[in-house]
Amino acid sequence: MKSKEFNAHNKYMILKHAIKEGNVSRTCELFGISRTTFYNWQRAYQKHGMLGLEIKEPKKPEMPNKISKIIEQEILEYVGSYPSDGPKRIYYELKAEGIDVGETGIYNVLKRNNLTRKTDRLKYSQNKILHKKINPKENKELIGLFNKQRIYPGYLVVQRIDFIGTFDGIGKIYQYSFYDMDSKWVAVKLYNKKQDIDVWHHFERKLVYLLRIFNINIENLATNRKKEFLPYFVRGDKYKELIGELNINHIFISLEDTMELEDLTLFNEFLVTEFYNKINSNDELNSFIKVERALNKFIRDYNFSTIIQEGYNKGKTPVEVVLERALQNNVDLDTLPLWILALINHSN
Repeated sequence: MKSKEFNAHNKYMILKHAIKEGNVSRTCELFGISRTTFYNWQRAYQKHGMLGLEIKEPKKPEMPNKISKIIEQEILEYVGSYPSDGPKRIYYELKAEGIDVGETGIYNVLKRNNLTRKTDRLKYSQNKILHKKINPKENKELIGLFNKQRIYPGYLVVQRIDFIGTFDGIGKIYQYSFYDMDSKWVAVKLYNKKQDIDVWHHFERKLVYLLRIFNINIENLATNRKKEFLPYFVRGDKYKELIGELNINHIFISLEDTMELEDLTLFNEFLVTEFYNKINSNDELNSFIKVERALNKFIRDYNFSTIIQEGYNKGKTPVEVVLERALQNNVDLDTLPLWILALINHSN
């Protein structure tokens, strides 16, 4: 049965079935619909109730590459600030802004304004009186999140990708990191090839698993908007599905412009000093796999043993802060996986 053949009542019953079963994928498979369709229905119901589930008359098809004047102005403003970027880079940046426009549409705007060549874009940029940088609203939203007197695990989590460097006999190392601003809990994933970076696969398979164990929800997720890694956060629809499914407020930020996240920068500097700078002097770390295992142990020791030096959680370890939140959320610690209990007992 095609999704367009379901009426509003059918859609409502499918949404209820997913809640009852607690498994969206199995529900979609049972009723023969895609996860994308399910989440479209879910958002429509949350926003408009049963009216949102009514079958709508098909809209008049639009030309796929037709660009509105407003979006064209956004593209030109971006070119004025970043003339070196071509259509693909502009596509990823605008997608992060929530602006839905394809590479072909962007190229057509550049062609119409004689800006397809980098030299022409540089001249255009030089002639602009005001250079407007796209992005300021996200950091303002982030600053607003810090107005709470007390945050808690899951209230604000920051994720980023960094190129750590190239090491003899090991190759390149790229690091994805996930940092909880309240507990200081850290999770990392290493990649030795840029094209292998798959942020949302790791997020879904590993991080969501841990969140469910401790019955903790992410309320706000801030992604560091670094140009060279932005495509790995916005390409495809997986991240939209996860953000929608987990009901997370997701924003892009620029860490270099955000003093509120200074402790995250300090942690990365600590990681470079205490771990990465010691790789070449350790003969046992002679392969990417061994480095990855050693870092996982280093991060595990950090989470279970490091004492927080200041702030509301001063004197506690990251895992203690997380466990306190888990208890507040009625988690029975005796039901935690044995490997977590063993680490807790070892750290004590």
